[in-house]
Amino acid sequence: MSDGERAPDRPLQVDAVWTGTAFDGPRTFRVDGERLVPAPAGSTAALPLGGTLFSSLTDHHVHLGLVDPGALFAGGITHAVDLGWIPDVAASWLADDPALPAVAIAGALLTAPGGYPARSGWAPEGAAAEVGGPREAGDAVRRHVMLGASRIKVALNSDAGETVDNPTLAAIVEESHAAGLPVVAHVQGPGQPARAVEAGVDQLAHTPFTERLDDALIAEAVRRGMTWISTLDIHGWGVPNEHHRIAVDNLRRFIAQGGRVLYGTDLGNGDLPVGVNARELAALQKAGLTRTDLVRAIAGDQPATAPGPRVAWVPTPPPADDDDLPAWLATARGLRVPDLLTLPGLLTLPARRPLGQDTP
Repeated sequence: MSDGERAPDRPLQVDAVWTGTAFDGPRTFRVDGERLVPAPAGSTAALPLGGTLFSSLTDHHVHLGLVDPGALFAGGITHAVDLGWIPDVAASWLADDPALPAVAIAGALLTAPGGYPARSGWAPEGAAAEVGGPREAGDAVRRHVMLGASRIKVALNSDAGETVDNPTLAAIVEESHAAGLPVVAHVQGPGQPARAVEAGVDQLAHTPFTERLDDALIAEAVRRGMTWISTLDIHGWGVPNEHHRIAVDNLRRFIAQGGRVLYGTDLGNGDLPVGVNARELAALQKAGLTRTDLVRAIAGDQPATAPGPRVAWVPTPPPADDDDLPAWLATARGLRVPDLLTLPGLLTLPARRPLGQDTP
């Protein structure tokens, strides 16, 4: 091309970038292999990619064995935390494939003999690790560490059967922390959230939804630095039910006391969109998350210094109206960095001009 330039030789300009604290832009990047790096001053004319760039959008609670990971990435989720599956299968998801979300795993759910989810119907054989006491619990934690788990999940679901006793729960927390891993708990049934807080569990896999927590317990959870994963939309899948109401009330008071909430959907559980879920985000707004904290819940709080190999891209600038944020975020697309250069309209371009002199 004598009068033009191929897209790979040109930097890209986007309308905005999520910095971890706010949207900032416009920003100009050049593609450096699998990464985006800031374009130096004096670079050739930037391609007007437009839209908004995120270094990551994370669903902190998925069951990847029940969904299509490629569709999840296409729907904007660049990073996913699998919170329960057959350990050997889950470990295979740790292989880095930039065409799929980056995956972190918990492996099997540690539970009491016969406890949830061993007979739940949704969990295949091996997705529950039944432990009968502290020694078995410690052994199970160590096996999961060796397989590559980055967190350990324990089921405290008294609505569905027996739960591990307090000494066993304490052993799970102690062994996990000794290995440098946080403990995530599925809490369901009277008194189970309190058990998790008292035992030093680091994170709840769901906002508590079977009982209204008292303010003192919520304050203690916040004081200990516990995080909650939202999963509000599983309670009615767009038609909020009583569990949804209880969860939103608990989460509103957790947020008001300074608690940190993470976006998570429990994807694989019922009729949930595969990708960014606008209903989940809208429910988080209802629970009191501000604009900044809503985006932080899904996009994190780290600056995008050299995004890649995966990025999330929304085709339009951030909306001015906060009420539009959930639907806007749900238009995100997961892309490999080199694929940004293949988006429609960027394959053939006019001759270069100095930065700042481009025309639409």
